[in-house]
Amino acid sequence: MPNPHPRKKRRTSLRGQSSKQLARALLEEKKTVFVTGAGLSVASGVRPFRGEEDNGLWEEVIWKTATRSSFRKDPLDWYNKFWLPNFRNDNSHKPNEGHLALEKISSLFPKSCQIITQNVDGLHEIPHVVEAHGRVGLYKCIPEEDSDTDSDSDDNEDRPVHLGHRRKSRLIRQRLPEERKENVPNDITISKPRHPKICRFQQLDSIRLDEIEPQHVRQALQMGEKTLSAPPLCPSCARPVPPQALLFDEGYHSHDFYQFERMEKVLEEAEVIVFVGTSFQVQITTVALEHARDHAIPVYNFNTKDVLNSSVRLNVENILGRCHIT
Repeated sequence: MPNPHPRKKRRTSLRGQSSKQLARALLEEKKTVFVTGAGLSVASGVRPFRGEEDNGLWEEVIWKTATRSSFRKDPLDWYNKFWLPNFRNDNSHKPNEGHLALEKISSLFPKSCQIITQNVDGLHEIPHVVEAHGRVGLYKCIPEEDSDTDSDSDDNEDRPVHLGHRRKSRLIRQRLPEERKENVPNDITISKPRHPKICRFQQLDSIRLDEIEPQHVRQALQMGEKTLSAPPLCPSCARPVPPQALLFDEGYHSHDFYQFERMEKVLEEAEVIVFVGTSFQVQITTVALEHARDHAIPVYNFNTKDVLNSSVRLNVENILGRCHIT
């Protein structure tokens, strides 16, 4: 007896029909989420995280170095040997044709089109883009040590999309300084904290480059120096601060900049999901793909080599080629 649900083959296209189908969905104002990755910025000269032919740095250093624990061991060494050689904020990279195309699409369909980027390069010059992994040129404060002794049970655990830990985010907010609680959403109850207050830059706010202390470090960063003589310090609590980038031992709930609850809502409402230049190795892409499988959401994948297999549960079209061209 033939299988009533045969497995679909991988579908690939150079552009053609797949692009027309996506254009039709956009014109019909279906809720479309673009998830962009490092492949989009290669044409702008930004070094990707993976891929030997693209001089990727993932396997080289980032997996074991881009963590809070590594930063805490020696913040100055972390900046001079890891961050500055790979993520200098020198404004030398400019948006390419791919960024500009997404900017145009976003402007034409502002109500139905949402963009989530995994990139920290700041090349998406689009209002309301979600920079899920942070942005070079901003900084955040972290505690001297992490306390994660509370239960892993979460608020609203049965929600359709789960990217961050709402309960842990709520507990952190209970420790915010009184003057910052005015920014806490109305549906969050603030009770008397059991722990000392935390620095406001640990959760709600990012530290701008012009706020970094001491002055000589701030000036060195502004001038794009290759090494520092001291680590950047928080202007509020004077602790060494890492960049505003999601590290591998952090969750999306670790800082408001990553907007994990907004990402959950955007993906929950999505009718079409489009991946652009991603290698599908991080949580946001894993969760988005699983949501697409569970709810029969069509997927488009613009990529050079990281193709997805279409199956009974996943309807995907692969559009092969450099992202700034396709």
